[in-house]
Amino acid sequence: MFRIIAIPFGYVLKFAYMLVKNYGVALFLFTVVINLIMLPSRIKQQKESGKMASLRPKLEQIQKKYANNREKLNEAQMELYSENGVSPMGSCLPMIFTYIVLFAVIEVVYAPMSFISNIPSAKINAAQQTVVDYYYVSQAVKNDIPEGAEIAPTIAERIANGEDVEALLKGYNENLAEAAGIKTDNIPEERFDAIVENMQALPGLDEYFNDSKKVSPRLMYANGSRAQLLVLSIADDYPQLFDEEVVDFCEDFDYTIFGLYLGAYPSWTSIYIIIPILSLVSQLLIMFLSQFFMRKNGTDMSQGKGMMTALYIMPLISFAIAFGFPAGIGIYWIFSSIVQLMITIGINLYFTPARMEKILAKEAKKTRRPSIYQMALEQQRALNAQNGVSDDDEAGEVKLSKNERKELERQKINDARKKLVEDEEEVDPRVIEARKRMAEKYGDDR
Repeated sequence: MFRIIAIPFGYVLKFAYMLVKNYGVALFLFTVVINLIMLPSRIKQQKESGKMASLRPKLEQIQKKYANNREKLNEAQMELYSENGVSPMGSCLPMIFTYIVLFAVIEVVYAPMSFISNIPSAKINAAQQTVVDYYYVSQAVKNDIPEGAEIAPTIAERIANGEDVEALLKGYNENLAEAAGIKTDNIPEERFDAIVENMQALPGLDEYFNDSKKVSPRLMYANGSRAQLLVLSIADDYPQLFDEEVVDFCEDFDYTIFGLYLGAYPSWTSIYIIIPILSLVSQLLIMFLSQFFMRKNGTDMSQGKGMMTALYIMPLISFAIAFGFPAGIGIYWIFSSIVQLMITIGINLYFTPARMEKILAKEAKKTRRPSIYQMALEQQRALNAQNGVSDDDEAGEVKLSKNERKELERQKINDARKKLVEDEEEVDPRVIEARKRMAEKYGDDR
């Protein structure tokens, strides 16, 4: 699914790469474009936060009124949101879009040949399969430890010892999954003959593919597009294994930034550890800065430890992602954080409390179409009216204090008296005169 979503993003990244001829710089330009596309959504989110803050006093009144009736509380809150054109879930949309873009970028980073080059997909798939095939056969060689030996001899050592390497290698393909220790099918005979020939002509090939620093096992999973990152480096060292068009692209393609290869995985023992750290720090900066502006502008609606815990989830996710994927993903996350940081500062400096108040006042004057919730609520009220159920009947479900019940009774008596006054022209004049004398003697509110 994410590969389909990645296609349009791939075109954007391809155009950026054509401009700068460096994948790392192209990734930064791509990040800027994506965040500019999301800018209207972020502005809307800022306005929603302002609206929510302006409704806080009313929300507190509703929470107090319906403290013992969760159903009525939710209904009253949703009605308030609907009447004021506020979407409580509006702030979730940018986060959802962020993750959709992230997983699309993962696909693009894993498969630069598919999205950046003009190489036919058949040749790309063949190059990926070549890497996987040689890796599995090399693993079979590594696992073939003779009795009494501690490690398996390499192909070069077996040739030097006069062994029949061709027969040895072909024997592996009779049950490659068992020989390689990896769940896989046997390689078709035509492809395997080419592997046997190259293994003998290039005796160091098995050692190369068994070196995890040069050929990472993490890029072999699912025999999918991850192997493209290995094609980029292996084609430079062993171009004879691949199609000429693939080799030409790999020679010209710059898959680095600041000298760092974007296909490498970060680890605690390499220079790439700086990527997860910067990713974590940049996300924390965004969180703290956002909280600062929200408190300053009076739009901080977070409550309790649960909400604060949720705020730390994104930085921790970015830290984990930077470790679990090639460096290009972590670099994208850092770039995205930097751009978001700049946008956050710009939006909050522009939408000051005074300006936000004017904007909300202007929008409040506009006639809004009733929301789906409002229309459903009106239909329910009409149905209640037909069945003889009033809003007061529903409200009666709420537990009232003794003073609140007394005040409600007083209000009903006064409303009844006002109704009599409005209809006094239809009442006998003697009754009206008697009522006036009683009112003068005892007072209206008795």
